[in-house]
Amino acid sequence: MNSELVIIDAGHGGIDSGAVGYGLEEKDLNLKIAKYIYSRLQELGIPSILVRTEDEYLPKDKRIERIKTLTRNNPNTILLSNHMNAGNGEGAEVVYSLNSNGDLANLILDNLESKGQIKRKAYQRRLPENPNKDYYYILRESNVKEPLLIEYGFIDNKNDSEKLKNNLLEYGEGVVEVIANYLGYDYNSNPKEKEYIVKKGDTLYSISKRYNISVDTLKRINNLTSNILTIGQVLSLEEKPLNSNYIVQKGDTLYSISKNNNISIEDLIEANNLTSNILVIGQELFIPNSQGEGNYDFPEDQTENFTIYEVQKGDSLWKIANTFNITIPELTEINNLTDLNIKVGQKLLVPNLNNTTEFYTVEYGDTLWSISKKYNLTVDELKEINNLDSNMLVVGQQLIIRK
Repeated sequence: MNSELVIIDAGHGGIDSGAVGYGLEEKDLNLKIAKYIYSRLQELGIPSILVRTEDEYLPKDKRIERIKTLTRNNPNTILLSNHMNAGNGEGAEVVYSLNSNGDLANLILDNLESKGQIKRKAYQRRLPENPNKDYYYILRESNVKEPLLIEYGFIDNKNDSEKLKNNLLEYGEGVVEVIANYLGYDYNSNPKEKEYIVKKGDTLYSISKRYNISVDTLKRINNLTSNILTIGQVLSLEEKPLNSNYIVQKGDTLYSISKNNNISIEDLIEANNLTSNILVIGQELFIPNSQGEGNYDFPEDQTENFTIYEVQKGDSLWKIANTFNITIPELTEINNLTDLNIKVGQKLLVPNLNNTTEFYTVEYGDTLWSISKKYNLTVDELKEINNLDSNMLVVGQQLIIRK
């Protein structure tokens, strides 16, 4: 059954906040869980598209119009419209259309219960003036095979509001598991091997110990500038690939996509053999190496006379130039740099200092003290050679051991 398309709708948005309670707004929670479901379905290779990707107001007719555009008349579309309930009840509900047998709705509701939420009911609701039609506009007008409206909990109920704050993405994972199994895809039941959802009481230290990864590495691969975590925050536990794919969303342009992925418009056009700047919602784009400016395939005649250096966290052009006894203008000229803001992972050509220059690549568990002892140096000498202003190291970091 792998011809299905999953459309993921985040209810409300913009000036329409939806239900509110205990400091929460429905529109924000809807978007948060929708994005999570989308990212996980993409990870599992399940064709899926988001209806909205930002805090955007969509009148009901515009929302339906967009859904119909996104489905591209695919007769096997599943629509997941994500919502939070109100009215002082407690627990989850799933509404399914009059044209459905309710199997998928009940599977989702059962799995939400397994994730710790109270199971209320999966049900249909009819339009009073025409009992042959669905009550909810999105179920009635979306014209898809399996439209569902999922209410994850009551935002104005104290118990549910706490669950929605702390467990929302767990509920999203429950939906992902059901969809994958329902469509016949191989479900990865342990996404935490690749990412982790921050829970109450977590710290970077406790997470690093649990997954045998250093705090510095966690911060680097998640672009964290402090040790502060937020409940529900998704942390990556692995390095992001140099290349990836991106699904075009409403409002995207080549400029915005290139800016968000740190690549030039020219590179984006060339990588996808584009003949114009026109993009189509749902279009899949290949995103080439997005770790920053710099040529990763330097000509052989250049690499014979230069060393390839990978930019580390805390580096600056001044620091690199000083390390390799070169001026900043010379460094920018060698690498054809037009932007002085270098990025972690960027590769630069630097002069070969001499034939005795030795480098060491930092490994898990290394410290400046252990490396200095290994190479018969003092910690201060090692820091001076590499212009280090702290004792913090990052796995993969290159250190000069001997000039």
